[in-house]
Amino acid sequence: MFPLLLISTIPAFTLLLVAPATKPCCKLVRELGLLALLLVRELLHHSTAAGRKERERGARMISQPFKAKPAAATALVVPKEDVAAGLPLLDLPELALDRVLEELAPASLAAMACVCAALRDRCSADTLWERHLRRKWGLVLGAAARKEWEAELGAKGSRAGPPRPSRRRSWVDSLACASPFSWIGCRWLKGDATATPASAAEPAPAAPAVDTVAAWYRALECGEFWFPAQVYNREDGHVGFVLSCYDAHLRYDRRTDTFTARYPPHGRKPAKEEDGVQWSRIRAPPVSTPPHDLHVSDCLEELRPGHHFEIQWRKNKDFPYGTCSHHLRKAAKVYPCIASGWWYGVVGHQESCNANEHLCRCHEDDMVVLEFQHYAPGSRWRQTTVSRKDHREKGDETDGFYGGIRKLQSKDEISTWRRFWPVDVIN
Repeated sequence: MFPLLLISTIPAFTLLLVAPATKPCCKLVRELGLLALLLVRELLHHSTAAGRKERERGARMISQPFKAKPAAATALVVPKEDVAAGLPLLDLPELALDRVLEELAPASLAAMACVCAALRDRCSADTLWERHLRRKWGLVLGAAARKEWEAELGAKGSRAGPPRPSRRRSWVDSLACASPFSWIGCRWLKGDATATPASAAEPAPAAPAVDTVAAWYRALECGEFWFPAQVYNREDGHVGFVLSCYDAHLRYDRRTDTFTARYPPHGRKPAKEEDGVQWSRIRAPPVSTPPHDLHVSDCLEELRPGHHFEIQWRKNKDFPYGTCSHHLRKAAKVYPCIASGWWYGVVGHQESCNANEHLCRCHEDDMVVLEFQHYAPGSRWRQTTVSRKDHREKGDETDGFYGGIRKLQSKDEISTWRRFWPVDVIN
């Protein structure tokens, strides 16, 4: 039986491989060959399943003695297969069906959307995909990422021309969601899309953007959307970026479960990319201040010794916040890279204070001591002071400029920063 079926499918394989994809007249031939492959697969599957059931039934009959059942009881027995067939998924109550779909993983939910039009609409609901979006991407996506996604949708919509005429759904389209034939469907659909010669074809309009959470999730998962976020310790391991957080645009790589970070250009240097950025090094921007603007410090009156904070820093006023000067050269000596962006620090005590918590009056002083304790004592980067009343930006071309300050409010934020604490202090 199997050799006969195998021989009968050889012409179908030949039709699929030989028929050119650029001739519309060969489309029917390719679809007939693909349908023959599907029918042979289904026939083999059902024949194998039927043979296995017959063997199991024969083994049970041999191993167990025959017991006659009362006629009334036999009439009431309904096979489980018939019961399952009588309860299709779409006949479930609305709440039960929604509960079933909520338990599906993103891949299963996307596959369920290929079953029929009714399930496609249900499985594309924003309420379902919002849960998956928050669960996987909630810690790295902020309001800025959503704004950029909406702006990208608007740009695609403005570039789109009049809607293309709908074509008749072919067998290949129907099989595109079938797992064993998905690669064949993608291949032929791509061939159909390029079947018209370039000289005779008009420029195809862009596909209309779909403003759904499912479309956004797919764009993120497939690495088709660069979203704004912040990266801890840019160029992971570089001494000049320790305990800093940089603005960047990131793209996800499903194969490695990591990100590619693209940092903005500065001066004459082009944008720089970093591969292999782990999830633990990424966060959504905690404030709505654009990366190139000065953050308004609204916490200066609250700062006390021991409080944790983040502060903006830039090398000079030619560099916006969130950019970096890679090397400082002085007398042929190359200094390590000094990062700009958000830096982590702790509020310290005044020199006249003995650091006794009962006698300390540092919170009454007009100046606030900011300490960066990952630098060695005596380093010019170890400590600075800012005015509690009128601080906006302080600094010079030598030590850089200190900008807006943000107090860390939660233990989670503090523990995240402390996780990147260097093994040795920086000289």
